[in-house]
Amino acid sequence: MLLLLAVFSALAATAEILKPRIVGGTEVSIEEVPYQIALLYAGVQACGGSIISNIHIITAAHCVESAPDPSYLAIRAGSSFADHGGTIHNISNVAVHPDYRPTTTNDFAVLTLTTPLVYGPGIAPVGLPRSGSALLAAGEEVVVSGWGNIKEGEFFSPTLRAVRLGMVGMEECRAAYSGRTIADSMFCAGIPEGGKSACQGDSGGPLVRNGVLFGVVSWGEGCARPGIPGVYVNVAYFRDFIAQVAGI
Repeated sequence: MLLLLAVFSALAATAEILKPRIVGGTEVSIEEVPYQIALLYAGVQACGGSIISNIHIITAAHCVESAPDPSYLAIRAGSSFADHGGTIHNISNVAVHPDYRPTTTNDFAVLTLTTPLVYGPGIAPVGLPRSGSALLAAGEEVVVSGWGNIKEGEFFSPTLRAVRLGMVGMEECRAAYSGRTIADSMFCAGIPEGGKSACQGDSGGPLVRNGVLFGVVSWGEGCARPGIPGVYVNVAYFRDFIAQVAGI
């Protein structure tokens, strides 16, 4: 029990640093975003993730780095709810990007399931961008989903939510985080006036456009603050790593 408490404390500390951040969105059914999964830590939803094959999940490295071994982790797939429904699958392997450096650089991981998913209306893989493909243009609309806080500092949402955001240009993104490093493996999304964003508990979840996973929820300053977009991992940047681990 003491070990479990220590692990949760470490995860909470990381989350506080990263502000893994759905604010301003609406409830959706899992059939609308069937690639979405809930990442469970010791049986409790802690982050999100995306199905890329029947045995592979993409999530953020900071969501899994505190787990002593894969047995602490599992996923819930095929449910609109974070705490019931769907199917539970245990994790056999956690592949964190070798260049991951807490708290934000290369915040990317691929999970391997012990048993394969059975595809259906609420369980399906998301498409992947080509390796090295260009970022979406500033202003293009993307969809982010998850069970995270619906307001900064509040509790997670028990039901799945999604929000539509706009891509933010790299120059504007870097200006918003002038005291932090925004690497080429990252990008920003949000709306200038704030009020819409991912939030705590959405980390590791998908940022999608037209059925393709372009981003992974990573970090940011608070949630949905004006002029402060969220920061996402650029999936195209990690296609070689995905191919190495998952063979796709």
